[in-house]
Amino acid sequence: MTLTEAAFWTKRFGVIALGAGIIFVVVVLILTIQPKDEMPPEYLTANFACTEKKEEFLQHKLEIPSLALADGSEMVFEILTDTGKIDSLPQIINVYDFDIPTQSLSAQANAKILAKKIGFDPEQVIRKGTQSYVFVDKTNSRTLEIQAKNMNFNLKTEPAQIKKIAANGTLPSEQDAKLLATSMLRSLGLYSDDYELGTPQLTYININPDGSYSKASSASEAELIKIDFVRKKSMITIPSNIVGAEDMIKSLTTRLGMEPTLTNTIVNDERLEVYTYDTIVSYPETQRHNISVYVGAEDNENKTAGNVMNAIYQIDYVYWPVQVEPCGTYELISPQKAIEEVQAGKGKIVYLYEKNGDDVVQYTPRKVKKFVVTKDIFITYYESKDELPYLQPVYVISGDAIFEGDIKGSFDIYYPAINYDIVQNKIELPAAKVKEKTSWL
Repeated sequence: MTLTEAAFWTKRFGVIALGAGIIFVVVVLILTIQPKDEMPPEYLTANFACTEKKEEFLQHKLEIPSLALADGSEMVFEILTDTGKIDSLPQIINVYDFDIPTQSLSAQANAKILAKKIGFDPEQVIRKGTQSYVFVDKTNSRTLEIQAKNMNFNLKTEPAQIKKIAANGTLPSEQDAKLLATSMLRSLGLYSDDYELGTPQLTYININPDGSYSKASSASEAELIKIDFVRKKSMITIPSNIVGAEDMIKSLTTRLGMEPTLTNTIVNDERLEVYTYDTIVSYPETQRHNISVYVGAEDNENKTAGNVMNAIYQIDYVYWPVQVEPCGTYELISPQKAIEEVQAGKGKIVYLYEKNGDDVVQYTPRKVKKFVVTKDIFITYYESKDELPYLQPVYVISGDAIFEGDIKGSFDIYYPAINYDIVQNKIELPAAKVKEKTSWL
């Protein structure tokens, strides 16, 4: 090959390489700049769909009771958290209808059935007007009161009877106590799916000479184990069959710092995977729950209730059924706004005790010098012991309280999370695009 020919082919290959390079760059730009499937409107915009008119919903703004402070307290706040992390919280969240029951004509018959399951003589019923039914078991020093409207109930055993059995028996292990409490609720048909998502909490209990309860410092000193059941509901729900579901799940998992719960459901006779980002349901005092079971040493002389009830001495059962699917989605105020409102004294104090103190005893007002926010703000749903129409979210701000004498305590403060100022009438949003089914020949 002559030098002339070599020069010719070198130029020719250079042109070809340049052309290939340009094509490669164009393809990369097309792939990277080309817009991806947009997030469905229902995940970008609240639909305010729990009521047709905004006024109906706004009648039910959350009213949360607050623990009182002693005279001379100061609402001074110091923020020690990484406020940059609060931007990771969702901006739109599910709201649910409570499915509040109405009183049935068969309320007394239903109460008798429940009383029999718990080990009471169903015919020994005492009516308290139209409000409740009371059953008494004198042999085992127990009383059961069942609410007529909703079948919520309280089982109590005389403290002296519990102490007598505890003195001659042994408390179950933590694991066995949780299992006993859960098995009992299941046997009564009172353990709902949304409680299965939460982890039960455990507290050791002492019985004081006056019959009141206080926190025991260890299992060896306790006479009861209190099991509090924790409920969870989904803040955000993503079915796997919508366009862009995979990208949404990846993004939310990274941003929220939590893995979704995967469940299966049947839609139009086909199995569908659903990803949910759950949070707990909290109460007017964060250490007190709506369903609590007190487990103790087994009462070998109690043969009336079956083995499942022989170690159960108290049940506080308040259950408000919640619809499985949200009634609508609502926009939240920013976490920063919630913190500002709390700093302005508009938050609701729902926990305030000394560090590692006794939060089983009834709260007494404390004099606070300063609140120090040491934990990142987070979201829960709020449920009361009283009927509410909607399960709504609250922000929870927590940290250290500095009491008089520089004694350290812990606090939780709630602030309603929904931005009530921008609630609108119900909006009809376009449904999320569903992926086309792929058929294989």
